Amino acid sequence: MRTDLAHEKQPKPQGNYETIFCKELDTEKDIAALTEVLSKMLPELSHNQKILVAGLGNENITPDSLGVRAVNKVLATGHFASNVELKNEFVELGMKEVYSITPGVMAQTGIETSQQLQFIAKGIRPDCLLVVDSLACNSTQRLGTTIQLTDTGISPGSGVQNNRLEISQKIFGVPVIAIGVPTVIDWQEESLISGEPFMVVPRNIDIIVNHYARVISAAINRTLNPGLNESEIECLMMYT
Repeated sequence: MRTDLAHEKQPKPQGNYETIFCKELDTEKDIAALTEVLSKMLPELSHNQKILVAGLGNENITPDSLGVRAVNKVLATGHFASNVELKNEFVELGMKEVYSITPGVMAQTGIETSQQLQFIAKGIRPDCLLVVDSLACNSTQRLGTTIQLTDTGISPGSGVQNNRLEISQKIFGVPVIAIGVPTVIDWQEESLISGEPFMVVPRNIDIIVNHYARVISAAINRTLNPGLNESEIECLMMYT
């Protein structure tokens, strides 16, 4: 199956970049750090504004499944905003109108990820777009130990020389915040078996991806809905 890993070493457009170092994989510490950085990077949003959260990648390939695993744990609240019985509580708690989507990769859908999100955005009209994706890096020092954020968007597939349409404010007309974690190394030396460059992953990649999926989803939930505690968020995620 094809992947759509983005590459952290692509030429960087002008904008804001933040890196959080998480070498100890301390869940609560990492959630707190990411929540603080994300809160500062997000534009000012009132309770009635809309946020579209997209988890990119291929859920069938562990290193590329971070975006999907993370966004599957994000609390979507768009259906609460339209529920008359819940509307007053929605406003009192200052909840944001959140929509989430995991669009898959082009090899699965035949559709560019950016195009899918544009179709959805035309209907929802979000005020901000949050994108979560796995990254490819060149350094063992960053592999599975950092969370990277930028307000310049992201180019899916760039980590595997498979560049797709970018997801950025220029394309969507609203702020785009990208959150990524390096889960593979783009190894430039040729493989003795295939004669081609190859990708290297940590042997505990499942643990790493699950850790950051938990951290990123919790930080997004806390940032977008600070009036809710973790147990309330879990209960609401089971509401249909």
